[in-house]
Amino acid sequence: MSGEDRSLAFLEDVLAGPRELGAVVHAQREAIRDIPLGALSRPTLRFIGMGSSRFAAMDAASRLRALGRDAHAETASSSSFSTGGRDTLVVAISASGRTPEVLDAAERHRGTSFVLGLTARPDSPLARYADAVLPLAAACKETAGVACLTYRATVAALIGLTGNDEPDIVPQTLAGAAVELEELLSGRRSWVDRAADVFDGVRAVHVLADGARLGAAEQASLMLREAPRLAATAFDTGDWLHVGLYTLFPGDPVLLFGGAAADDAALRTIRDRGGRIVTVGPVRSEVAADVAIPLPAAAVANRYVRALVESAVAELIAAELWRRTSAGQVGQGTAPA
Repeated sequence: MSGEDRSLAFLEDVLAGPRELGAVVHAQREAIRDIPLGALSRPTLRFIGMGSSRFAAMDAASRLRALGRDAHAETASSSSFSTGGRDTLVVAISASGRTPEVLDAAERHRGTSFVLGLTARPDSPLARYADAVLPLAAACKETAGVACLTYRATVAALIGLTGNDEPDIVPQTLAGAAVELEELLSGRRSWVDRAADVFDGVRAVHVLADGARLGAAEQASLMLREAPRLAATAFDTGDWLHVGLYTLFPGDPVLLFGGAAADDAALRTIRDRGGRIVTVGPVRSEVAADVAIPLPAAAVANRYVRALVESAVAELIAAELWRRTSAGQVGQGTAPA
């Protein structure tokens, strides 16, 4: 598949998001019902994955720690890992079901911890190693080789698994997110070209979000690295003011996901340093963005819906930049209507 074909396939994958989200949430709900009683209530939770899988796990673990649970996301390749035990639920995540580091972790925990596998391949080695499996694919398969549908499915699965701990999750939350995702995608032409223009041909991108959603910022950065090959780095918004601002040069763009206490201070600093700004969702600041991308009202009101919707923003920007790269238009800031 050529670069241009892959860029078009990636956009098709992104646009298939609402149909796939609705289908995979239904399939996951059915699979959760089959998990043995007590497995999900074990006091220790360890989410293990690589790349997009770990990014989704980071935010799930952060939410659970805020509720008092012992939850952590581990990089599967790390030489420092939890020992597990009969009080531990291990959620091993690999869309392919063949990631060697995740398989090693699942095998290490098998027979002591309860191992729950999250995979898009029910016939994979991970499915065989696990005590139970949740699907990461249902109606559609990714064709461009970029984890967008499976990332969102992982976010949905981790929300569904932990719903008993989070009182503002109701059964309609996940199903309704597909409608909000469709709304965002349908309205993309009002902002995607302008946002892509900000990132077109730049040397580096900073992606900022509240620390509780750092995994989402990491995923957005990955989309910009993997598709248009931009040097994109994720930061907690407040921490960026301490460690990231030094590499922001005049003209460099920042993609800021609103909602952090440090939003205003970060935006003022970006402007003072001559940076350009694209914001996603509401931002409490008098500093105007170059492009302000709105989110559907339900995504603003419910953090779980937002987690399932806002990842499409970076995907759409990355898809447009990838299209321009494949068409030889990088740096021209042009795009079709």
